[in-house]
Amino acid sequence: MIIHGTHRYVNFAAAASIVVLLVAVSTLAAGIRRTAESWRWVIHTREVLEHVQGTENLINEADALQKSLRLQHDNRDQAQFQARLAEIPREVTMLTRLTTDNPVQQRALADFRRQLDEYMRDLQVGLARNVPYPSRDREQAMRQTIAAQVDAMQAEERRLLALREQTVVTDRGRTIAAAGTVSVLAVALLLFVRAMARRDADFLAAQRANLDTTLRSIGEAVIAVDTFGRVRFMNRVAERLLGCDEARARAQPLTTVFRIAASRADDEALTDTLRRVLAERQAVTGVPLAGSSPDQPETVREWLLNCHPLAVDGAVLGAVISMLDVTDLKRAQRALGEANLLLERRIRERTAQLDDANTELRAFAHTIAHDLRAPLRNVQGYTDALLEDEARNLSGAGRAYLARIHAVAQRMDRLVSDLLAYSQLSRTELRLQPVGLDRVVRLALQDLDGQVQASGARIDVGPGLPPVLGNEAVLAQVFGNLLGNALKFVAPGMRPEIAIAARATATS
Repeated sequence: MIIHGTHRYVNFAAAASIVVLLVAVSTLAAGIRRTAESWRWVIHTREVLEHVQGTENLINEADALQKSLRLQHDNRDQAQFQARLAEIPREVTMLTRLTTDNPVQQRALADFRRQLDEYMRDLQVGLARNVPYPSRDREQAMRQTIAAQVDAMQAEERRLLALREQTVVTDRGRTIAAAGTVSVLAVALLLFVRAMARRDADFLAAQRANLDTTLRSIGEAVIAVDTFGRVRFMNRVAERLLGCDEARARAQPLTTVFRIAASRADDEALTDTLRRVLAERQAVTGVPLAGSSPDQPETVREWLLNCHPLAVDGAVLGAVISMLDVTDLKRAQRALGEANLLLERRIRERTAQLDDANTELRAFAHTIAHDLRAPLRNVQGYTDALLEDEARNLSGAGRAYLARIHAVAQRMDRLVSDLLAYSQLSRTELRLQPVGLDRVVRLALQDLDGQVQASGARIDVGPGLPPVLGNEAVLAQVFGNLLGNALKFVAPGMRPEIAIAARATATS
């Protein structure tokens, strides 16, 4: 998905933008602090200049008042003169406190204070009439020294003022630049977030439209509810099933809209299923329901209800219910079950018929075998009598023929006995025992002696045929059938050649 595919890059870009924005805001804050500090120093410097100027004004006023008092004593001028003299040290003390950060000004103020103390003493002395006043040259020199000191302090403060005003301009420019950067970054971040939000909103709208189209076009009834069980979505199949369109059903409890259950148990099953899904956050599937839809109230239909929780980031926002109409499937299953029962009944009937036929066949085989044994015993008895009583009157060939007839009669008797035993296989177990294949092959060849001589066949029997576990009569019949087929199915005019041998092979 587009949102998931670019989520990492969007987060990285947003995080980078936020970091840059925080740096810019920090720079702006630092710039504002520096600008405020610079303005404080500018104000401080101007305050120092004001106090320097105020000190100079007090000195000038005190000097003027002293000259006025020397010409004509006036109490009011005297009070003002004393006030000026008292205020001058306070101004110097204030200047000393204000310039503690400037060692140059501190040293200049120390000299300035000593010079002022001496100058104020001279002013006080000049008012006493019985004390000689200092010379005018001394007075002018002291005034020039004080003026030079004041000018030096003012020059130093003006120099500091120029530097600090330049710092204010620089800090203000940086602050304005930082503010501009912050504004640009904020706008860029806002536009970026807005673009991402619009893109994701468009994508989600398209996904919602696709999902809405899919849900409305599938063959199952789909209903979405919130955590309070109120309907939020219904597709067309659900509308037809419930006989209520989505606009009317929206925000109503599902139990109010769902009126198709055939019994109270089905209503309770729906309520319990919805409660379990919302409470346990686990899907519940395969809940059987039965009822009649409003468009076919006379027809009872069956559904399978599946309910899944609708969760976002671990929080359950509701549930989605789907209902599959399995009426036709159930009908087909019932028809299939009935067909299976019918088939089983027919199989039982046919099995019984086969059992009856097999019983009749066994009875017939038993009768035939029983009837054949009597003539065979007569043949055996006559051959025995001839061999015993007439052997002297028979030629050698005659005695051989009689012996062969006797052996064949015995063989036929065994076959009849085996046939009787075979007719009882369904009731008795076939007896298995070790059987020598040499004997089995010899018996089979004796029965086929006439065919072998008539065809002139050449039969080679390999030595050491192994013994096997089986029934001698059945094995003799098998070998007889194989050898008889080998003698019978040859090209005209060809002499049959048959080889019988055994080979040991590995078995897995």
